[in-house]
Amino acid sequence: MGRLESAAWPLAGGVLCVFILAIVLKTAAWPVGFALVAASVAGWSLLAPPAAGAAVGVAGWAFVTGFDVNKTGELTLAGGGDLARVGLLVGLGLVAGAAGRLLAGRGRWAGDSDPDLWPAGHAPDREPTGRVPDPWAGGASPHQPVPRQYGAGQEHRRTVPVPGDSTKESKHA
Repeated sequence: MGRLESAAWPLAGGVLCVFILAIVLKTAAWPVGFALVAASVAGWSLLAPPAAGAAVGVAGWAFVTGFDVNKTGELTLAGGGDLARVGLLVGLGLVAGAAGRLLAGRGRWAGDSDPDLWPAGHAPDREPTGRVPDPWAGGASPHQPVPRQYGAGQEHRRTVPVPGDSTKESKHA
């Protein structure tokens, strides 16, 4: 997915994860909650474009500030500390998102670059660049008709039911 729709699940998962961490760690010291939220922002941002990573960072800052720093659930701005936290989380989301795009461009996800992770004889063919070729390139469609099996010598004909006739295959006496 090359469009922004590739950010939907990482963005939703990242925001939900930082929200849950901020709520659960509300009673802990705020640096503990901040550190775990920062790790979550970095992890989820690896799977998203940089803009979505920055959005997860903004959400992380809002939840950490509201639940871990203030402990009341209210989002208030306190000056330099808030600016440093938002800068760090948004920057972390941007950098992790860019790193994720770079790694995905090199085929580093899901064991793609390690032929030892594929079952014997099932490793995909590779181009000279090392990337796996797109099986649907060149006009082939991933939407092929499903073949149907019928008995020997039978041909499938679509029949329209006639009112009054039974639609069951056999009639009972």
